[in-house]
Amino acid sequence: MKRVIPPCLLVLAALTGCSVTNVEPDEGGIVYDAGMFSATKFQECLPPSTRDISGPGDQGFRYPNGQRTFDFTGRDGSEGRPITSVSKDGQVMTMSGGLTFYFSADDCKKLQAFHENIGKKYAAYEADGWTRMLQFYIGNSVERAMDEATLRYDWRDLYADPAKKAMWEQDMAKLTDQYVAALTRGQYFERLQFIIRQPEPPEAIVNAQTETQAAQERQKAQEAENTRALTELKSLEQLAKVLGPQGAILYKAIQDGKISIVPVPMGSAVNITPQDRSGTPR
Repeated sequence: MKRVIPPCLLVLAALTGCSVTNVEPDEGGIVYDAGMFSATKFQECLPPSTRDISGPGDQGFRYPNGQRTFDFTGRDGSEGRPITSVSKDGQVMTMSGGLTFYFSADDCKKLQAFHENIGKKYAAYEADGWTRMLQFYIGNSVERAMDEATLRYDWRDLYADPAKKAMWEQDMAKLTDQYVAALTRGQYFERLQFIIRQPEPPEAIVNAQTETQAAQERQKAQEAENTRALTELKSLEQLAKVLGPQGAILYKAIQDGKISIVPVPMGSAVNITPQDRSGTPR
């Protein structure tokens, strides 16, 4: 949130001793009268896209205005690291993702209260200060809410049930909103919504789950093979009743290609050379 001020205004400010506050379209500003011979006191709020020139010694501050995020993926530039919480059935789950929220600088009284109670303490009008402020007020609230909400669900609900995961995210948003409001003593952060990747249980649990599923698939395959074999056996029993035991065996051998049938016209003189199973003459 570095201030970008045109060179001509810098020259003007230097010549007149005035202070310049350049508010971007996605920001809101606030100005304090802080002259050399007067006590510091609130002067006015500045709407987006405003360039304000105030008196000598006055102080101007800029804050984000609109939707912002708290990123806890642990990637470069994120505000936080992935969070671990314990599920209802005692498994440690690892969560990473983000929280979107709305910070409004349009309400002048609210912006003034935020600046005086929180913003000045963390220098939240600068990029690094804004991050430190989020890590304390948003980060701590998210961790507390996640711990409480995760205890309401089994790990399988969060890992493999999209509907339960959506309910869990809604629970966390409500709890986070409560905890942030309690910490800040004001409704400065609104419209909280989580965007979280699939929660990850311990690797050993995932491997065990995979093996269980594989075993279930093997069991289904074996059951299908048993059903096929039983059906074939019943079919042979029916053939034996019609053809007799030897006839049923002969029929099965012919069906499996173990015996070759060669049609021979009656009265023909035909010599047949026996073949082995590969079709090679003996």
